[in-house]
Amino acid sequence: MNVTPHTPQLGPTSPASAALADAAREAGERRRDRRFPVTLSARLHHGGRSCRTEILNLSRGGLLLAPVAAVALVPGAPIRIEAASIGEVEARVVSLSALGIHVRVGDTSERFQHALVRLARLTRIWTAREA
Repeated sequence: MNVTPHTPQLGPTSPASAALADAAREAGERRRDRRFPVTLSARLHHGGRSCRTEILNLSRGGLLLAPVAAVALVPGAPIRIEAASIGEVEARVVSLSALGIHVRVGDTSERFQHALVRLARLTRIWTAREA
């Protein structure tokens, strides 16, 4: 995959990843990666079934999906998530709560990384306007 030199990458040692981790620590966040609130239409695939859901927040390492009754999920279940803005990602269910389906994302694609960089930039713009 070709990546232009000016495009930040989110990896374990990338400047963009370090900036996100610093921002999360400053905000008192317990998670290693900052989560960005979003509402993205998505498709969840598990066990030969597919259903529509929404991504409610996401980070480099995970995301929160809206609750889904159509697919029986348990912690540890492998799932696949598709959304227009992030592409397709392989993931595992971490837990289920009233908030939704807590998911750990496996290896992420370049498209997913770029979507997170765009969200980080938008968050900085929104935060600057609120100050």
